[in-house]
Amino acid sequence: MKKLSGRMFKFNTDRILFIALLVLYSAVMLYLFINECFQTPDFTSDMPAYVNKVAGIRDEYEFPYPLLFWLAKLFSFISSPPMGLAFATMLLNTLGVIITRYYFNALSEGMFSEKYIENRLFQHTLTISVYMLFLLGNLYGPQNHTFFGFDYIYRIKGIYNPNPFWNATYLATRPFAIICFFSGAELLNRIKADKEGKAPLGIRECLIFAVSLFLTTFTKPSFTMVFVPVMGFLLLYYLIRSKGKTFKSSFIIGISMLPTALDLCYQFFGVFSGTNALGEDTGVAIGFLKMWGYYSNNIPLSIVMGMAFPIGVFFLNLIFDRANIINTPCYLLSWFVYIISMIMMMTFYEKGFRLLHANFSWGYMHGMFFVFMISIILMIKNSVDWKGSWKLIFVPAEWGVLLFHLGCGINFLIFALGGNELALFG
Repeated sequence: MKKLSGRMFKFNTDRILFIALLVLYSAVMLYLFINECFQTPDFTSDMPAYVNKVAGIRDEYEFPYPLLFWLAKLFSFISSPPMGLAFATMLLNTLGVIITRYYFNALSEGMFSEKYIENRLFQHTLTISVYMLFLLGNLYGPQNHTFFGFDYIYRIKGIYNPNPFWNATYLATRPFAIICFFSGAELLNRIKADKEGKAPLGIRECLIFAVSLFLTTFTKPSFTMVFVPVMGFLLLYYLIRSKGKTFKSSFIIGISMLPTALDLCYQFFGVFSGTNALGEDTGVAIGFLKMWGYYSNNIPLSIVMGMAFPIGVFFLNLIFDRANIINTPCYLLSWFVYIISMIMMMTFYEKGFRLLHANFSWGYMHGMFFVFMISIILMIKNSVDWKGSWKLIFVPAEWGVLLFHLGCGINFLIFALGGNELALFG
Protein backbone atom coordinates (compact mmCIF):
# COMPACT_ATOMS: atom_id res chain seq x y z
CA MET A 1 0.00 0.00 0.00
CA LYS A 2 1.34 3.36 -0.98
CA LYS A 3 2.14 5.62 1.96
CA LEU A 4 -1.00 7.57 2.83
CA SER A 5 0.10 11.18 2.65
CA GLY A 6 -2.83 12.81 0.91
CA ARG A 7 -3.40 16.54 0.79
CA MET A 8 -6.66 17.74 2.25
CA PHE A 9 -7.78 19.87 -0.70
CA LYS A 10 -6.34 20.77 -4.06
CA PHE A 11 -8.84 23.30 -5.40
CA ASN A 12 -10.52 26.36 -3.97
CA THR A 13 -13.89 25.34 -5.40
CA ASP A 14 -13.69 21.95 -3.73
CA ARG A 15 -12.70 23.56 -0.45
CA ILE A 16 -15.75 25.81 -0.67
CA LEU A 17 -18.02 22.86 -1.52
CA PHE A 18 -16.66 20.75 1.33
CA ILE A 19 -16.95 23.53 3.93
CA ALA A 20 -20.47 24.47 2.81
CA LEU A 21 -21.64 20.86 3.09
CA LEU A 22 -19.78 20.46 6.38
CA VAL A 23 -21.61 23.44 7.91
CA LEU A 24 -24.96 22.12 6.69
CA TYR A 25 -24.30 18.56 7.86
CA SER A 26 -23.00 19.69 11.25
CA ALA A 27 -25.98 22.01 11.81
CA VAL A 28 -28.46 19.21 11.03
CA MET A 29 -26.69 16.77 13.33
CA LEU A 30 -26.41 19.36 16.11
CA TYR A 31 -30.15 19.96 15.90
CA LEU A 32 -30.76 16.22 16.25
CA PHE A 33 -28.29 15.85 19.14
CA ILE A 34 -29.78 18.83 21.00
CA ASN A 35 -33.26 17.33 20.85
CA GLU A 36 -31.94 13.93 21.91
CA CYS A 37 -29.99 15.39 24.82
CA PHE A 38 -32.84 17.56 26.05
CA GLN A 39 -35.16 14.55 25.72
CA THR A 40 -37.61 16.36 23.51
CA PRO A 41 -40.69 14.11 23.34
CA ASP A 42 -40.21 11.16 20.95
CA PHE A 43 -36.53 11.96 20.20
CA THR A 44 -35.37 8.51 21.27
CA SER A 45 -31.67 7.76 21.75
CA ASP A 46 -29.03 6.70 24.26
CA MET A 47 -28.35 10.34 25.10
CA PRO A 48 -30.27 10.65 28.43
CA ALA A 49 -27.93 8.19 30.17
CA TYR A 50 -24.94 10.10 28.79
CA VAL A 51 -26.37 13.43 29.99
CA ASN A 52 -26.68 11.94 33.49
CA LYS A 53 -23.04 10.92 33.32
CA VAL A 54 -21.99 14.45 32.33
CA ALA A 55 -24.17 15.93 35.07
CA GLY A 56 -22.70 13.58 37.68
CA ILE A 57 -25.98 11.73 38.25
CA ARG A 58 -25.53 8.02 38.99
CA ASP A 59 -27.79 5.49 37.29
CA GLU A 60 -27.72 1.84 36.25
CA TYR A 61 -25.15 2.30 33.47
CA GLU A 62 -21.37 2.43 33.64
CA PHE A 63 -19.21 4.21 31.07
CA PRO A 64 -15.52 3.66 31.89
CA TYR A 65 -14.44 5.44 28.70
CA PRO A 66 -14.51 9.11 29.65
CA LEU A 67 -13.16 11.17 26.73
CA LEU A 68 -16.54 12.24 25.32
CA PHE A 69 -17.87 12.95 28.79
CA TRP A 70 -14.84 15.04 29.74
CA LEU A 71 -15.25 17.09 26.58
CA ALA A 72 -18.98 17.48 27.22
CA LYS A 73 -18.31 18.65 30.79
CA LEU A 74 -15.89 21.24 29.45
CA PHE A 75 -18.57 22.70 27.18
CA SER A 76 -21.24 22.40 29.89
CA PHE A 77 -19.39 24.99 31.98
CA ILE A 78 -20.63 27.64 29.56
CA SER A 79 -24.01 26.06 28.83
CA SER A 80 -25.59 22.98 30.44
CA PRO A 81 -24.88 19.22 30.50
CA PRO A 82 -27.36 18.44 27.67
CA MET A 83 -26.04 21.26 25.48
CA GLY A 84 -22.43 20.39 26.29
CA LEU A 85 -22.96 16.77 25.28
CA ALA A 86 -24.78 17.73 22.08
CA PHE A 87 -21.99 20.07 21.02
CA ALA A 88 -19.22 17.62 21.95
CA THR A 89 -20.92 14.85 19.95
CA MET A 90 -21.36 17.12 16.96
CA LEU A 91 -17.74 18.26 17.12
CA LEU A 92 -16.29 14.74 17.18
CA ASN A 93 -18.71 13.51 14.52
CA THR A 94 -17.71 16.42 12.30
CA LEU A 95 -14.04 15.65 12.94
CA GLY A 96 -14.70 12.20 11.51
CA VAL A 97 -15.94 13.77 8.26
CA ILE A 98 -12.82 15.93 7.94
CA ILE A 99 -10.47 13.02 8.61
CA THR A 100 -12.32 10.83 6.11
CA ARG A 101 -11.95 13.50 3.41
CA TYR A 102 -8.20 13.54 4.05
CA TYR A 103 -7.92 9.78 3.65
CA PHE A 104 -10.08 9.83 0.52
CA ASN A 105 -7.42 12.05 -1.01
CA ALA A 106 -4.65 9.84 0.34
CA LEU A 107 -6.22 6.72 -1.13
CA SER A 108 -6.87 8.37 -4.49
CA GLU A 109 -3.24 9.46 -4.83
CA GLY A 110 -2.18 5.82 -4.75
CA MET A 111 -4.86 4.65 -7.18
CA PHE A 112 -5.43 7.30 -9.85
CA SER A 113 -3.24 9.10 -12.33
CA GLU A 114 -2.39 12.76 -11.87
CA LYS A 115 -4.83 13.85 -14.58
CA TYR A 116 -7.73 12.58 -12.48
CA ILE A 117 -6.39 13.88 -9.18
CA GLU A 118 -5.99 17.34 -10.69
CA ASN A 119 -9.53 17.27 -12.09
CA ARG A 120 -12.11 19.40 -10.27
CA LEU A 121 -14.98 17.04 -11.05
CA PHE A 122 -12.99 14.15 -9.59
CA GLN A 123 -12.31 16.09 -6.38
CA HIS A 124 -15.97 17.10 -6.13
CA THR A 125 -16.90 13.44 -6.52
CA LEU A 126 -14.64 12.55 -3.60
CA THR A 127 -16.18 15.29 -1.45
CA ILE A 128 -19.76 14.30 -2.21
CA SER A 129 -18.88 10.62 -1.65
CA VAL A 130 -17.67 11.46 1.86
CA TYR A 131 -21.06 12.91 2.79
CA MET A 132 -22.83 9.99 1.17
CA LEU A 133 -20.78 7.70 3.42
CA PHE A 134 -21.87 9.60 6.55
CA LEU A 135 -25.56 9.60 5.61
CA LEU A 136 -26.18 6.16 4.13
CA GLY A 137 -28.23 3.54 5.93
CA ASN A 138 -29.36 -0.04 5.53
CA LEU A 139 -31.85 -1.04 2.85
CA TYR A 140 -35.52 -1.51 3.66
CA GLY A 141 -38.75 -1.77 1.74
CA PRO A 142 -41.98 0.22 1.88
CA GLN A 143 -43.73 0.54 5.20
CA ASN A 144 -45.61 -2.60 6.34
CA HIS A 145 -44.47 -4.55 3.27
CA THR A 146 -42.65 -7.86 3.32
CA PHE A 147 -39.17 -8.17 1.84
CA PHE A 148 -38.54 -11.49 0.08
CA GLY A 149 -41.33 -12.96 2.18
CA PHE A 150 -40.01 -11.68 5.51
CA ASP A 151 -41.89 -9.02 7.41
CA TYR A 152 -39.35 -6.46 8.65
CA ILE A 153 -41.82 -4.46 10.69
CA TYR A 154 -39.08 -2.32 12.24
CA ARG A 155 -37.02 -1.92 9.04
CA ILE A 156 -33.80 -1.07 10.91
CA LYS A 157 -33.59 -3.38 13.92
CA GLY A 158 -31.35 -6.38 13.43
CA ILE A 159 -30.00 -5.03 10.15
CA TYR A 160 -27.59 -2.31 11.35
CA ASN A 161 -25.80 0.39 9.38
CA PRO A 162 -22.56 2.40 9.59
CA ASN A 163 -24.28 5.55 10.90
CA PRO A 164 -26.14 4.94 14.18
CA PHE A 165 -26.68 8.61 14.92
CA TRP A 166 -28.69 7.76 18.04
CA ASN A 167 -25.51 6.60 19.83
CA ALA A 168 -23.13 9.41 20.75
CA THR A 169 -20.20 7.28 21.92
CA TYR A 170 -19.98 5.43 18.58
CA LEU A 171 -19.98 8.73 16.68
CA ALA A 172 -17.43 10.21 19.10
CA THR A 173 -14.91 7.39 18.76
CA ARG A 174 -15.15 7.13 14.98
CA PRO A 175 -12.60 9.85 14.04
CA PHE A 176 -9.94 8.17 16.17
CA ALA A 177 -10.93 4.76 14.80
CA ILE A 178 -10.42 6.04 11.24
CA ILE A 179 -6.89 7.25 12.02
CA CYS A 180 -6.17 3.99 13.86
CA PHE A 181 -7.37 1.89 10.92
CA PHE A 182 -5.16 3.62 8.36
CA SER A 183 -2.12 3.98 10.62
CA GLY A 184 -2.42 0.28 11.50
CA ALA A 185 -2.70 -0.55 7.81
CA GLU A 186 0.49 1.41 7.14
CA LEU A 187 2.38 -0.52 9.82
CA LEU A 188 1.12 -3.85 8.50
CA ASN A 189 2.14 -2.85 5.01
CA ARG A 190 5.66 -2.09 6.18
CA ILE A 191 5.94 -5.42 7.96
CA LYS A 192 4.59 -7.24 4.92
CA ALA A 193 7.30 -5.62 2.79
CA ASP A 194 10.02 -6.28 5.37
CA LYS A 195 11.93 -9.13 3.76
CA GLU A 196 15.09 -8.90 5.87
CA GLY A 197 13.56 -8.31 9.28
CA LYS A 198 15.16 -4.88 9.72
CA ALA A 199 12.06 -3.38 11.34
CA PRO A 200 11.53 -0.39 9.00
CA LEU A 201 9.16 1.27 11.46
CA GLY A 202 9.44 4.97 12.21
CA ILE A 203 8.70 6.53 15.58
CA ARG A 204 6.13 8.82 13.97
CA GLU A 205 4.11 5.96 12.45
CA CYS A 206 4.10 3.95 15.67
CA LEU A 207 3.21 7.00 17.74
CA ILE A 208 0.24 7.87 15.51
CA PHE A 209 -1.01 4.31 15.78
CA ALA A 210 -0.49 4.14 19.55
CA VAL A 211 -2.20 7.47 20.25
CA SER A 212 -5.15 6.89 17.91
CA LEU A 213 -5.70 3.38 19.28
CA PHE A 214 -5.65 4.69 22.84
CA LEU A 215 -7.99 7.59 22.05
CA THR A 216 -10.55 5.40 20.32
CA THR A 217 -10.46 3.00 23.28
CA PHE A 218 -10.67 5.89 25.75
CA THR A 219 -13.78 7.11 23.93
CA LYS A 220 -15.44 3.72 23.35
CA PRO A 221 -13.65 0.36 23.04
CA SER A 222 -15.94 -1.13 20.38
CA PHE A 223 -13.51 -0.66 17.47
CA THR A 224 -10.52 -1.69 19.56
CA MET A 225 -12.15 -5.00 20.47
CA VAL A 226 -12.21 -5.84 16.76
CA PHE A 227 -9.06 -4.20 15.43
CA VAL A 228 -6.59 -5.46 18.05
CA PRO A 229 -7.38 -9.14 17.30
CA VAL A 230 -7.06 -8.36 13.59
CA MET A 231 -3.67 -6.76 14.14
CA GLY A 232 -2.55 -9.64 16.34
CA PHE A 233 -3.58 -12.26 13.81
CA LEU A 234 -1.88 -10.51 10.89
CA LEU A 235 1.31 -9.83 12.87
CA LEU A 236 1.45 -13.53 13.77
CA TYR A 237 0.83 -14.50 10.14
CA TYR A 238 3.67 -12.31 8.86
CA LEU A 239 5.93 -13.55 11.65
CA ILE A 240 5.37 -17.18 10.64
CA ARG A 241 5.66 -16.43 6.94
CA SER A 242 8.96 -14.59 7.46
CA LYS A 243 10.26 -17.40 9.68
CA GLY A 244 10.63 -15.05 12.61
CA LYS A 245 12.31 -12.16 10.79
CA THR A 246 9.52 -9.70 11.61
CA PHE A 247 9.71 -10.36 15.34
CA LYS A 248 11.36 -7.02 16.10
CA SER A 249 8.74 -5.09 14.12
CA SER A 250 5.90 -7.02 15.74
CA PHE A 251 7.37 -6.45 19.19
CA ILE A 252 7.57 -2.68 18.61
CA ILE A 253 3.93 -2.58 17.51
CA GLY A 254 2.99 -4.68 20.53
CA ILE A 255 4.71 -2.15 22.81
CA SER A 256 2.74 0.64 21.13
CA MET A 257 -0.49 -1.11 22.13
CA LEU A 258 0.42 -1.38 25.83
CA PRO A 259 -1.34 1.86 26.93
CA THR A 260 -4.51 0.62 25.27
CA ALA A 261 -4.17 -2.81 26.88
CA LEU A 262 -3.93 -1.21 30.34
CA ASP A 263 -6.97 0.95 29.61
CA LEU A 264 -8.94 -2.11 28.47
CA CYS A 265 -8.08 -3.93 31.70
CA TYR A 266 -9.53 -1.01 33.66
CA GLN A 267 -12.66 -0.89 31.49
CA PHE A 268 -13.31 -4.62 31.67
CA PHE A 269 -12.81 -4.70 35.42
CA GLY A 270 -15.49 -2.06 35.88
CA VAL A 271 -18.09 -3.38 33.41
CA PHE A 272 -17.66 -7.14 33.24
CA SER A 273 -17.22 -8.08 36.89
CA GLY A 274 -19.54 -8.40 39.86
CA THR A 275 -23.22 -7.50 39.46
CA ASN A 276 -25.08 -4.65 37.85
CA ALA A 277 -27.59 -2.23 39.36
CA LEU A 278 -30.35 -4.83 39.01
CA GLY A 279 -28.37 -7.49 40.87
CA GLU A 280 -27.67 -9.50 37.71
CA ASP A 281 -24.34 -11.16 36.95
CA THR A 282 -22.23 -9.16 34.52
CA GLY A 283 -19.72 -10.36 32.01
CA VAL A 284 -19.45 -11.71 28.48
CA ALA A 285 -21.01 -15.05 27.56
CA ILE A 286 -20.95 -17.22 24.45
CA GLY A 287 -24.18 -17.97 22.64
CA PHE A 288 -24.28 -18.32 18.87
CA LEU A 289 -26.75 -15.79 17.40
CA LYS A 290 -28.41 -15.37 20.81
CA MET A 291 -28.23 -11.58 20.78
CA TRP A 292 -28.81 -11.06 17.05
CA GLY A 293 -31.72 -13.50 17.07
CA TYR A 294 -33.72 -11.15 19.28
CA TYR A 295 -33.80 -8.57 16.51
CA SER A 296 -33.93 -10.57 13.30
CA ASN A 297 -35.64 -13.77 12.25
CA ASN A 298 -33.48 -13.99 9.12
CA ILE A 299 -29.90 -12.93 9.86
CA PRO A 300 -28.46 -13.68 6.36
CA LEU A 301 -31.09 -11.38 4.86
CA SER A 302 -30.31 -8.75 7.51
CA ILE A 303 -26.64 -8.89 6.53
CA VAL A 304 -27.47 -8.43 2.85
CA MET A 305 -29.84 -5.54 3.56
CA GLY A 306 -27.11 -3.80 5.53
CA MET A 307 -24.23 -4.63 3.16
CA ALA A 308 -25.80 -4.83 -0.31
CA PHE A 309 -23.52 -2.22 -1.87
CA PRO A 310 -20.15 -3.58 -0.60
CA ILE A 311 -21.21 -7.16 -1.38
CA GLY A 312 -22.15 -6.18 -4.92
CA VAL A 313 -18.92 -4.26 -5.50
CA PHE A 314 -16.88 -7.19 -4.18
CA PHE A 315 -18.45 -9.82 -6.41
CA LEU A 316 -18.38 -7.63 -9.52
CA ASN A 317 -14.66 -7.03 -9.06
CA LEU A 318 -14.02 -10.66 -8.09
CA ILE A 319 -15.58 -11.80 -11.36
CA PHE A 320 -14.42 -9.10 -13.77
CA ASP A 321 -11.37 -7.37 -12.29
CA ARG A 322 -9.67 -9.22 -9.44
CA ALA A 323 -6.62 -6.95 -9.64
CA ASN A 324 -8.73 -4.12 -8.25
CA ILE A 325 -9.40 -6.14 -5.10
CA ILE A 326 -5.70 -6.76 -4.54
CA ASN A 327 -4.42 -3.34 -5.57
CA THR A 328 -6.96 -1.14 -3.78
CA PRO A 329 -5.27 0.03 -0.56
CA CYS A 330 -6.86 -1.28 2.64
CA TYR A 331 -9.68 -3.07 0.79
CA LEU A 332 -8.92 -6.60 1.98
CA LEU A 333 -8.09 -5.29 5.46
CA SER A 334 -11.51 -3.62 5.69
CA TRP A 335 -13.23 -6.89 4.84
CA PHE A 336 -11.09 -8.72 7.37
CA VAL A 337 -12.12 -6.24 10.07
CA TYR A 338 -15.77 -6.65 9.05
CA ILE A 339 -15.66 -10.47 9.10
CA ILE A 340 -14.01 -10.56 12.54
CA SER A 341 -16.56 -8.06 13.87
CA MET A 342 -19.42 -10.17 12.44
CA ILE A 343 -18.04 -13.35 14.05
CA MET A 344 -17.78 -11.58 17.40
CA MET A 345 -21.33 -10.26 17.20
CA MET A 346 -22.64 -13.71 16.24
CA THR A 347 -20.76 -15.38 19.08
CA PHE A 348 -20.66 -13.10 22.14
CA TYR A 349 -23.22 -11.26 24.21
CA GLU A 350 -23.32 -9.44 27.53
CA LYS A 351 -25.15 -10.94 30.47
CA GLY A 352 -28.10 -9.36 32.20
CA PHE A 353 -30.16 -6.50 30.84
CA ARG A 354 -27.25 -5.49 28.61
CA LEU A 355 -28.02 -8.48 26.37
CA LEU A 356 -30.71 -6.53 24.56
CA HIS A 357 -28.41 -3.51 24.21
CA ALA A 358 -26.49 -5.50 21.57
CA ASN A 359 -23.22 -3.81 22.52
CA PHE A 360 -21.17 -6.10 20.28
CA SER A 361 -23.02 -4.56 17.34
CA TRP A 362 -20.99 -1.34 17.67
CA GLY A 363 -17.83 -3.10 16.53
CA TYR A 364 -19.83 -4.66 13.70
CA MET A 365 -20.99 -1.22 12.58
CA HIS A 366 -17.38 0.00 12.63
CA GLY A 367 -16.55 -2.91 10.34
CA MET A 368 -19.39 -1.93 8.04
CA PHE A 369 -18.18 1.66 7.94
CA PHE A 370 -14.69 0.77 6.69
CA VAL A 371 -15.94 -1.70 4.08
CA PHE A 372 -18.36 0.93 2.77
CA MET A 373 -15.61 3.54 2.79
CA ILE A 374 -13.09 1.54 0.74
CA SER A 375 -15.84 0.10 -1.50
CA ILE A 376 -16.85 3.63 -2.50
CA ILE A 377 -13.28 4.35 -3.56
CA LEU A 378 -13.21 1.07 -5.50
CA MET A 379 -16.48 1.99 -7.20
CA ILE A 380 -14.97 5.29 -8.31
CA LYS A 381 -11.97 3.34 -9.61
CA ASN A 382 -14.33 1.06 -11.55
CA SER A 383 -15.97 4.15 -13.04
CA VAL A 384 -12.56 5.22 -14.33
CA ASP A 385 -10.98 1.87 -15.25
CA TRP A 386 -14.00 0.37 -16.99
CA LYS A 387 -14.56 3.39 -19.22
CA GLY A 388 -14.65 2.22 -22.83
CA SER A 389 -15.17 -1.40 -21.75
CA TRP A 390 -18.33 -3.50 -21.74
CA LYS A 391 -17.85 -3.77 -17.97
CA LEU A 392 -18.98 -0.15 -17.73
CA ILE A 393 -22.58 -1.41 -17.76
CA PHE A 394 -22.10 -2.53 -14.14
CA VAL A 395 -21.02 0.90 -12.89
CA PRO A 396 -24.57 2.37 -12.91
CA ALA A 397 -25.68 -0.65 -10.87
CA GLU A 398 -22.99 0.06 -8.26
CA TRP A 399 -23.95 3.71 -8.04
CA GLY A 400 -27.65 2.79 -8.01
CA VAL A 401 -27.35 0.48 -4.99
CA LEU A 402 -25.24 3.08 -3.16
CA LEU A 403 -27.89 5.72 -3.84
CA PHE A 404 -30.51 3.29 -2.52
CA HIS A 405 -28.51 3.04 0.72
CA LEU A 406 -28.24 6.83 0.77
CA GLY A 407 -31.96 7.33 0.20
CA CYS A 408 -32.84 4.93 3.02
CA GLY A 409 -30.37 6.65 5.34
CA ILE A 410 -31.65 10.14 4.59
CA ASN A 411 -35.26 9.00 4.94
CA PHE A 412 -34.52 7.54 8.36
CA LEU A 413 -32.67 10.71 9.39
CA ILE A 414 -35.64 12.84 8.33
CA PHE A 415 -37.89 10.53 10.34
CA ALA A 416 -35.68 11.06 13.39
CA LEU A 417 -35.45 14.83 12.86
CA GLY A 418 -39.25 14.95 12.87
CA GLY A 419 -39.25 13.90 16.51
CA ASN A 420 -40.63 10.44 15.87
CA GLU A 421 -40.22 7.38 18.04
CA LEU A 422 -37.43 5.48 16.26
CA ALA A 423 -38.74 2.08 17.38
CA LEU A 424 -41.91 2.85 15.40
CA PHE A 425 -39.99 3.25 12.17
CA GLY A 426 -41.77 0.38 10.48
